[in-house]
Amino acid sequence: MKNREGLDLLLAEVAEGRLLACTLSKPRTKDNPYHKVTVRPLELKGRLVYQAAYHYEQKVIHENLGLQEAERLLAELMQGVFRQGHFFTSAADWQVLVNKKGMLRVLRRKPSRTEQDLDLQHNRSKNYILQEGTPYPFLVELGVMNSSGKVLAKHYHKFRQLNRYLEIVEDCMPYLEKNKELPLQIVDFGSGKAYLTFALYHYLAEHLQRGVRIFGLDLKEDVVAFCNETAARLNYQHLQFLHQDIKDFSARGQIDLVVSLHACDTATDYALAQAVKWGAQVILAVPCCQHEVFRQLNGEADPVLFQHGILKERTAALITDSARAKLLELEGYSVQVMEFIDLEHTPKNLLIRAFRTESAREDDSRREYMRFKEFWGIEPTLERLLAQDG
Repeated sequence: MKNREGLDLLLAEVAEGRLLACTLSKPRTKDNPYHKVTVRPLELKGRLVYQAAYHYEQKVIHENLGLQEAERLLAELMQGVFRQGHFFTSAADWQVLVNKKGMLRVLRRKPSRTEQDLDLQHNRSKNYILQEGTPYPFLVELGVMNSSGKVLAKHYHKFRQLNRYLEIVEDCMPYLEKNKELPLQIVDFGSGKAYLTFALYHYLAEHLQRGVRIFGLDLKEDVVAFCNETAARLNYQHLQFLHQDIKDFSARGQIDLVVSLHACDTATDYALAQAVKWGAQVILAVPCCQHEVFRQLNGEADPVLFQHGILKERTAALITDSARAKLLELEGYSVQVMEFIDLEHTPKNLLIRAFRTESAREDDSRREYMRFKEFWGIEPTLERLLAQDG
């Protein structure tokens, strides 16, 4: 569906009180005061209202709205403020995309949520997918929990990280459910000791009862052996770890999701390029150690910013990930750069999440990328890899 027709159908469902949740993001202008707005139904003093949460840089402001007010607000925000919206109604999942020229593209999918999933309480306790007090065999095997389900103190940050990761995966499910008859095929590059890989298998295969086949790739033989032994003890029959680089992995059939967490320097670029080559529906990447651009930056370009090594290093990381996000966008992905886990646990906390949309590449976006690249004087590996793949 395109333009006004699709948006009108979506707003009609909102007007009928069928909205379960929505998130609006990607402001059209840099001077917009808030970067995201979420809306959810809420029962307040026995009355159903919609609570809008405006996410600013340092605060979140809430506003309670009636049905017609919520419909008007969402129409205004999508038509003039944001470039992307994800809506969940009892009838369908919707995605609204707005290009640089203000043209709308509306995608409608089968509903992934029901009214039974709603929590209308004003003060909601955090409903983690993995609950403390419930012994999960994979967490016991990996030493995060004891046999009674108690999270060990030294691994509590890992427990929180696992739940955050599964929340992110949960949001991706509407893009991964196009053909439920076939098992999801997932490649996890740089899986390491595989806490997150085991959690992903548990969530999909045991929690959602979804057919799945996951390949964890790593370059350390002893780690791969440990993970395969652990998977065998857990009877995770469709989880396999390989001592292999992602560029050498031969995929059989459609790869639906590619995960690359903390792959060092240009290893992330090889993972992203392979994901694009395979036509993965979803990409999740947490980059690490962006040395390539650091070496390319000319100190004379900005002697004040690059006077101190730590500032140059952080700038290089932001430039690298900005280029990656834009290049994925040019390949037909809707891209979000978001916080993965609290900074107190790791400084490498940015996650690139990309959904394949098949939208046409825009000349304006390509020109933006070229200006960005020329301004900083960089030659990113990902650009070269994508060019090689045509």
